Amino acid sequence: MSKVNNKSSEADKVAIPPLPLNWDRCHAYNLPKRRYCRQRPIPISVKCSTQNQPRYCGNHSHLMEEWLSNNHGQPPACADDDNAAKEDDNDAHTRKIPRKNNHSNHNEGVNNKKNRGKRVPCPIDHSHLVFEGSISKHILVCPAAKRKQEVAGKDYYSEGINLGGCGDMGTVNESKIADSLEAKELAYAVLRVFSHLFLATHGDDIGTLSDDCTLSNEQLQNITESEIYDALPESDLSGVEEGTSCDATPCMPAVDGTAAVSGRLSRAISDHRIRAGGPRHLRQIASILGHMRCEGLISVKNAESEVKSLVIEMGAGRGMTGLVVAGAMGASLARDNSKVQLCLIERSGTRGKAETRIRMSEGKHSNDDCLRLDLVDVTRVRCDLAHVDIRKALDTHGRHEHSSKTVVIAKHLCGAGTDLALKSLRNLASIDGCVFATCCHGLCNWNDYVGRNCLLSLFCSKTGGLTSFGEKQFHLMRRWASASVLDDRQIPNANSPGTDDNQSEDDHNNLVPNDDDDDDDDGKGKGSNIFAVVGDLGLACGSKGLGRACQRLIDYGRCEYMRNTLLRTDYHSGGTFNVRLLHYVPRDVTPQNALIIATRERSLMI
Repeated sequence: MSKVNNKSSEADKVAIPPLPLNWDRCHAYNLPKRRYCRQRPIPISVKCSTQNQPRYCGNHSHLMEEWLSNNHGQPPACADDDNAAKEDDNDAHTRKIPRKNNHSNHNEGVNNKKNRGKRVPCPIDHSHLVFEGSISKHILVCPAAKRKQEVAGKDYYSEGINLGGCGDMGTVNESKIADSLEAKELAYAVLRVFSHLFLATHGDDIGTLSDDCTLSNEQLQNITESEIYDALPESDLSGVEEGTSCDATPCMPAVDGTAAVSGRLSRAISDHRIRAGGPRHLRQIASILGHMRCEGLISVKNAESEVKSLVIEMGAGRGMTGLVVAGAMGASLARDNSKVQLCLIERSGTRGKAETRIRMSEGKHSNDDCLRLDLVDVTRVRCDLAHVDIRKALDTHGRHEHSSKTVVIAKHLCGAGTDLALKSLRNLASIDGCVFATCCHGLCNWNDYVGRNCLLSLFCSKTGGLTSFGEKQFHLMRRWASASVLDDRQIPNANSPGTDDNQSEDDHNNLVPNDDDDDDDDGKGKGSNIFAVVGDLGLACGSKGLGRACQRLIDYGRCEYMRNTLLRTDYHSGGTFNVRLLHYVPRDVTPQNALIIATRERSLMI
């Protein structure tokens, strides 16, 4: 509301013009706007008014009291009080209640706002903020509290069932702050372990170690970024899945200026109006689908009887990746009376879900369609991966755990979400394959990490050369992993002051670690900054190479968990699993291009 002041002190500074001719609005002059208020005044009796009596609206009714006090008394008396009273009664229903200028109440409201404190994350749902002084009241009406109470009443909800990770905790340190010497020792250990696992190998299988794999510090300093990246095989099958050549893929310009693959899968996704994201996300989905098809996870051989295939997408979001995989599996079915069951597990609600696309696709299909959404039966489990019991969730929604084919997928499940998803799978009796595209290693944490035993055995051995390893060292590794996704222009000089290595993980989200006890927050432990460590040691791989090495070691620990604990044997046939780690798309598509594929031996698959 504009400020209005008709006092003589202000009038001396600004000449108030006379009222316009036949002015029937408020008589309060607005100094900032240099005009009279345009609100309608409070209705009063015409006979009670005089030419000298001003009229004000409800916002400026306090000026009438000032005018009366300056005129020493009451307004002029009416000639006919009875008629005036009648007219006042007739206008009573249209008269507004004057707003009092109660400065004490206004000041009290200002003080109340100051006493509310600062905004803090809601203790129930950290996605929104509340005032510190209103937390107790907000908890009673918070929608997240109602949703949490509703989810907690489900049969498949079990508080913290998938928390805690797997393995020993290692060396426990009270402080996470590492000095420069410890950081340099860890950097050398990371490169030694990485070369031990990925560079000094015989054959194509990662983990087949050579006898002599111990490198000197000078040799470690000469490892380049390209050597670290090329240590993992790169296999982009998006062109194969699109029905085009991988080397000469026909492209068309996209909205964002990049190139999008134009093939059968792209056309099917466009025809079914599946919101798969931009061309980069579409290429990732196509490559993931191609790898699954090559591993035999899409086609179903049993065509004589009814087939019950199950696709589980962890951290599904809208569920578009699972929808494409289930649709491709439905297109491979030999009988139209069979169904592919799709189970989407996601903790938060979202719009434009896969359920809508399936519902809109009823009766719309062709024989040569590579996606059959009409043969997909979808269900959604809204629960955090930390608290979901997948076996009970499948039973609750009528899904068959003992299906002819059970496939688990996850595309860019951020940070510790991948570890929670892997641990939740231990309750499933049979799994034919797992496909996980890892992401956001900077958001991992030691408490929920499933590959603790693997890293402890690697770093606290002759190869790693460390005397201790635990949360403190893992804290540095997961922070350093964030540097692998930086552009060259974002990498500062090693000696730049105030450099922070906590950067965004990928262009599809900007989640970064934000620990209260982070080393660089208070200026301590800046020697552990990855740019300072790389500069002091003179590492040829740079910060991006060292960060990528940290990423791959974190993923390798997950592979070992899947190989030795989660998928050690199949409960029904006793078959073993093959776990591979590779790059499924080039890094110019996404820097988070690592894919973990775990499949049952081909001879034992149905």
